[in-house]
Amino acid sequence: MASFWKIIFKNSSVSQALRSELEDDVGFLVRPWPGLLGFTLRYLVYKPLFHRLAGMPFIYPGVYFLHLNHISLGQGVLINSNSYIYAKGGLSIGDNTLISPNCAIVAGDHDFSHGLIMESPCLNQEIIIGRDCWIGANVVVVGGVKIGDGAVVGAGAVVTSDLEPYSVNVGVPARKVGERPRGPVTLS
Repeated sequence: MASFWKIIFKNSSVSQALRSELEDDVGFLVRPWPGLLGFTLRYLVYKPLFHRLAGMPFIYPGVYFLHLNHISLGQGVLINSNSYIYAKGGLSIGDNTLISPNCAIVAGDHDFSHGLIMESPCLNQEIIIGRDCWIGANVVVVGGVKIGDGAVVGAGAVVTSDLEPYSVNVGVPARKVGERPRGPVTLS
């Protein structure tokens, strides 16, 4: 049993483990609430725990966060149901960005180049998602990438490298297939 705890705490301090446990417990309490009550409750609870929270985000029920103190959200951010956000390496999401349902945004990885995977060190890899982006349903974003302002990522894509501003990207791995207009759009 002692070796189990050595593996668990080998790459992190006890205080980090306790913080993660507290975050999980808090998330368990606020994750399921629907509607305006849920949005408000999640805002009030997450505001002091996030690194930066510029305005009231629209965090839908079922969104799972890990390493809240490494997350910065701009104003008007929407994160839809059942998304998984792992922010150990740092995560910044710009103003007015939409994250669709069932996305996985993972700012970290394992260094599997030597030894047992269970004992491999964690790699912290920051993710930056710009302003006015749309991340489609079931998208996976891996650590160490930057998604430029105004970029669109189509449903089911896997983002493994940086994406240009205002680009439209699809596929596995995500690749540019078009561009969206820059600047204000007017409806006629």
